[in-house]
Amino acid sequence: MCGPTQCGKTEFIKKIITNIDEVIKPTPDKLVYLYSTDQTKYDDIKDVIRRNSAKSKLKTFEFVDCSALGIPTVSELKNKLGNATLLVLDDLMILAASDTKYIENLNNIASRDSHHANMSVIFVCQDLNYGNGKLRNARVNSQYHVMFNNYTDLRNIEMIASNKKINLKKIHKVIKSVQKKSQYGYICFDGSPRGYSNTRIRTGILPSEKTVIYECTPDM
Repeated sequence: MCGPTQCGKTEFIKKIITNIDEVIKPTPDKLVYLYSTDQTKYDDIKDVIRRNSAKSKLKTFEFVDCSALGIPTVSELKNKLGNATLLVLDDLMILAASDTKYIENLNNIASRDSHHANMSVIFVCQDLNYGNGKLRNARVNSQYHVMFNNYTDLRNIEMIASNKKINLKKIHKVIKSVQKKSQYGYICFDGSPRGYSNTRIRTGILPSEKTVIYECTPDM
């Protein structure tokens, strides 16, 4: 998940958690949220989990401040995980880039290790190119890329589109369409092996939203 500050990323995560039994399968029973800067919106996320715990499979949460101890390994997180866990890595790119060990831990958690620990991972950042490609492993191993409106710099969206061999003129039309619909709009690039080839690019993917599918077949 990528977008500039105040573009709606945290609110989007809250909506995912509100609808988690519909959105994520198998549904996690615990949220583990790694961050480096505390936000009041985290209290809103906690309230959602408490309020829905009677009817939702998601019962518990733990928020971990990485600013002092750095980004942990999956082994170090092991005692915090549930039977199925939603792990959020929220804007840890600056902290990760400060130490090669943290970069390695972050990339491993976001890709390799998540497959062996029954985790669903949401990797949140402001710039997929941060650190001269140090986040590449996390980027290329993501099944979905949710790219939020950025009115000053389109390079992150263009990079994902180019990697999927989508013509930039086509993706620019999609960007304009999404921006007209909402200030906090986003494009979801679906790279899941379970996805259908004609629904790979869309917006409005949550239950409360109107889904729009864009026809942007790769250039051959």
